[in-house]
Amino acid sequence: MEQSSINNSNNIEQVKRINAEIQILDMKKKQLQHELKTIQNNCSHDFVETELMRKCRKCKWTESVYY
Repeated sequence: MEQSSINNSNNIEQVKRINAEIQILDMKKKQLQHELKTIQNNCSHDFVETELMRKCRKCKWTESVYY
């Protein structure tokens, strides 16, 4: 089976646009993860516990209690 060529300029520009958008989303994801970590580090946790884990009701931080 032959693969169709992606040499036309529309496809190349679309690939560039998609890659640029992925980079923007990756940066946004890292920023949001940092914000979440800051919130969780400063939270006065209120845990709901099970046999295997506990989860904060306020910030959703989870911790395994299975050792």
